[in-house]
Amino acid sequence: MPETIPLIVLFVAIAMGAVGQIGMKAGMNRVRERAGGELESFVKALPKIFSDLYVLGGITIYVISTALWLWVLSKVDLSFAYPCISISYIIIILAGRWIFRECIDGWKIAAIALILSGVILLGFS
Repeated sequence: MPETIPLIVLFVAIAMGAVGQIGMKAGMNRVRERAGGELESFVKALPKIFSDLYVLGGITIYVISTALWLWVLSKVDLSFAYPCISISYIIIILAGRWIFRECIDGWKIAAIALILSGVILLGFS
């Protein structure tokens, strides 16, 4: 098991990565709404995309999480750290439900249970 500080930074990096993705999704929803529900070609939409504060904030948070992740990789075994990223899937599923009103069906609940089981087993290894 890694030392406490790298473990804390690992989970902060994971949470920030998920928050960054959520920000980018929220921003893209706003860009799509402002475009009347349809985005013109992606290249034409780039100025709108990169001027949205949620997109920019999401990218910024994601870049910070990447920097933290690089630091974690210098301190923790990859075989421990990398599977922990799967916790971000749980964060994203729950955020999708609470923020974007996405459906959580039985398959997603089963997936969450399996992910948690795997991370817990990994922690004991």
